[in-house]
Amino acid sequence: MNDPASFCVVNGLRITLIHEPEAERAAALFRLSAGSFDEPPAWPGLAHLLEHVLFAGSEGFQQQQRLMAWAPANGARLNATTLAHHTAWFVEIAPERLSAALERLTDMLARPLLTTEAITAESAAIEAEYQMLQSHGPTLGEAALSRAFAAPHPLHDFHVGSRHHFGDDAVALRQALQAYHQRFFHTGNLELWLSGPQSLTTLKALAEKAASAFACAAATPANVPLLQFASQRAFVLQSAADQHLQLSFLLDTGDPASLTLLRELLLDKAQESLLATLRERQLCDDISLLVPYRGPRQSVLSVMFQSPRLAKCAVIEALFRRWLARLPELTPAQLSHYAALTQRRFSQLSALDRLRELALGFAPAKATTALPLPQGLSRLWVSPAVSAPVTRAQGFPLRLAAIDWPQAPAQSLPAMRFYSPSSAPAAPPAQIAPPCPLQRFKAAGEPALLLSVQPGQTLCRRTAAIFEAALQPAMGAALHGGGELVFSRQDGQWLLRLSGNGALIASTLDRALAALVAPSASSLAYGERLFHRARQADDIAIRCLLAHLPDLLVDASSPTPCWQATLYGGTDKEAATLARSLSRLPGVIEPPKPLPTISPAQSHFVYATTSQDGAALVFCPLTEASSACFTHWQLLAILFEPHFFQQLRIEANIGYVVSCRFHQTAGQAGLLFALQSPSLRAAELFRHIERFIAGMAETVAGFSAAALEKSLLALQHNAPPAVPKTPQQITAHWRYQQLRLAASAVEPSSEGLQLAYRQLTGDRSRWWFLSNDT
Repeated sequence: MNDPASFCVVNGLRITLIHEPEAERAAALFRLSAGSFDEPPAWPGLAHLLEHVLFAGSEGFQQQQRLMAWAPANGARLNATTLAHHTAWFVEIAPERLSAALERLTDMLARPLLTTEAITAESAAIEAEYQMLQSHGPTLGEAALSRAFAAPHPLHDFHVGSRHHFGDDAVALRQALQAYHQRFFHTGNLELWLSGPQSLTTLKALAEKAASAFACAAATPANVPLLQFASQRAFVLQSAADQHLQLSFLLDTGDPASLTLLRELLLDKAQESLLATLRERQLCDDISLLVPYRGPRQSVLSVMFQSPRLAKCAVIEALFRRWLARLPELTPAQLSHYAALTQRRFSQLSALDRLRELALGFAPAKATTALPLPQGLSRLWVSPAVSAPVTRAQGFPLRLAAIDWPQAPAQSLPAMRFYSPSSAPAAPPAQIAPPCPLQRFKAAGEPALLLSVQPGQTLCRRTAAIFEAALQPAMGAALHGGGELVFSRQDGQWLLRLSGNGALIASTLDRALAALVAPSASSLAYGERLFHRARQADDIAIRCLLAHLPDLLVDASSPTPCWQATLYGGTDKEAATLARSLSRLPGVIEPPKPLPTISPAQSHFVYATTSQDGAALVFCPLTEASSACFTHWQLLAILFEPHFFQQLRIEANIGYVVSCRFHQTAGQAGLLFALQSPSLRAAELFRHIERFIAGMAETVAGFSAAALEKSLLALQHNAPPAVPKTPQQITAHWRYQQLRLAASAVEPSSEGLQLAYRQLTGDRSRWWFLSNDT
């Protein structure tokens, strides 16, 4: 990615332009320098509500032409987020449609309709979101963290919004939204980020046109009191979320890239790193870095240690403090190396996610980036085992208690070190075993080896967890060597992905296979903890159902893993070496096999969730494995998506989660419908989905040739290239190959769309129904 070119246009709108010649997608992001902490005290949640309502239509684009309805048929991704001091709206799309998308995004921010009907609908949606968040572990953790800081401060206030706080007077609420919009939505408070393959001249012209839509005014100064720690700063919280320790610090606001550099050091899996040391001593399974509050003069930084026992928290803190004290010992070469890792991680993101990181999150670091200096410390231990009275924080009921923090026992602490760049990896010993089947595809750039379980089969969850644990050291070594090793579940299939130069892939594969064949005692113990954690129900009900869906679509009876191996790029010699090395992989490697058809064995499947919301999921797989069927069902999804959202989210106010999309999982593709509601049970949610599908007959029949042509452009940009160039394109190509689609002439047409609809509705017995209640 090229360095951004930033400038200010005549009327004061700050602009950041990023020219990416090879990019296949373009993105736009507006950041407003106002957020939840800027809303009037009489209207908690007003900033969050405005974020939602702006999508409902503007003076220039209404109904099906507004961005929210227009995006699905044009292959766009879009979303928004409200933070303490910023709000952002963003969209990603094919480059030739960036102008049209930006025009809609600009108009909805500059000239919103703010109708009472939309305000009422979005108020109900935010109420459903508030109900859902009352059992959401990360939200409750942030609320609990606020108790460690002295009051009064906006950090203690309620900002999500609810029916109680919005009230029943839609006219008064509209006036409050209009006043907030008039106060903040001008060039002094807005910044625009644009990226794409277009020239800087073209991007600048688009930005200047967008800037002209807003009034020119000076920035609204933020007046936020400084945070100070309270006298009590150690707590325990009861939550169904993963058990963890959260150590939080105050930071003077500085370069966001410094937090990215710190995160890279914390995530290091190399031997004798902080994370490897904690895992080896069975103190902690993982580390993550959060920034729960980012203000104009201060930020709150939280380091989360996963799965520790309360009795071990003091030891973890002592090790972490020792690790922090050693950060100044990093050499310039080491700092440059870790900064390069942040750049690599950043480059692998989508165009939209790169803009989000630059504007709101973890910008990539440089060799000259200085590490942050944490101030003070608060402690929070989160566990289902906590017994505490109910209190309230940030508007949420919590089982939270203050405690006297245990002291670390006197003991010698292990040595820890930071990685130092070294020479190229040693070549693994030659293998004399016969070669395994290895499928190959052309690809540009560095080669990638993908090992995945055959579609229709799966790994035992315990085996997968042990594999993930055993591979951790090899993952760290691959990253430091300039490559990457990842083992995860992609679309319901277990996938091991190894990329880098040929020598690195060979040496890392040798190390990985040795770890899988004979995992260490600490890996076995870590794998058991991963396995038990994976069995815990998600605190968002619909996520729990989505996690269970792929398990229903596979044959779990085979005790031996059956793999397929695919190499993208690489030389013939490298492919031959890898094919022989793969003979050591636990299980059997076979060529790609036809996908078995699995039909539901019962009318519907029920999985209990910690959330009390009703949740329902319907998955309708393709009726035939052909390219024509695949294409026309994607068109159905593009047609259905905005109507489903409009009818069930806007008009019926079902709840916060209303989703219809084309979905691929466990080697099968089809239409996915998902609803979650705080007021309706599964039976009623299923009826809503079925009524919607049945009611789309007339819409499908009236699908015009012009609409078909527009949708086809969206499909073309979603299709994987014949010769992938990037890691994302390689994964997309692999995903398509898993469907085992028979080649057939594909001439998308209105007739083909109507046939797809008849296929969808003709055999309801093939649909999969999942819910969290009967």
